[in-house]
Amino acid sequence: MALKPVSPSREALIAELYEMFRTLGFDGLSIGVSMRTGLGKSSLYYHFPGGKDDMAISVVAFACAWLRANVIAPLLADRPRAERIAASTRAVRELFDDGRSSCLIASLTMPGTRVPVRDELARTLADWIAALATALIETGAEPSGAHLAATAALSRIEGALILVRAFRNTDAFTTQIDAIAADLIGVGSGN
Repeated sequence: MALKPVSPSREALIAELYEMFRTLGFDGLSIGVSMRTGLGKSSLYYHFPGGKDDMAISVVAFACAWLRANVIAPLLADRPRAERIAASTRAVRELFDDGRSSCLIASLTMPGTRVPVRDELARTLADWIAALATALIETGAEPSGAHLAATAALSRIEGALILVRAFRNTDAFTTQIDAIAADLIGVGSGN
């Protein structure tokens, strides 16, 4: 077991809390956070004066910023569709560790999570769908088909993560990600 620094930075705490929120959800995160982070309650409240709500808001801001920079931004780059999709799906694979990691969006949109947190996640998810649809439209797909394909792609990603949990086999995720990428590249090409 590695020793933790006596006073980890706020950024290190947010990264640790990110893992905890995505595996435990909002209601599942409890005082055990003190033990896992190595900090007492007073130290945690120093970094997050609003308690668990403040922690969740900070984690969601961190996660949404990463998603925007690494998954959404490549979709809006001025590049061919295949390159946009490949860059974005590489980041999706990284985000979910090829299916080994849970989804923060799924964990923090459960009942019990505070509305501002759920709203920010919903906005980011909508932005992801819009960016994917935009990438398809800018590279020749019809708008109605592009939006349907984008929504279906995200649904398939989330569904694959559920299958991984149920079957304890990441093949369900990696196979779906590859199929999603191929399907998105072919949208509007008559395939």
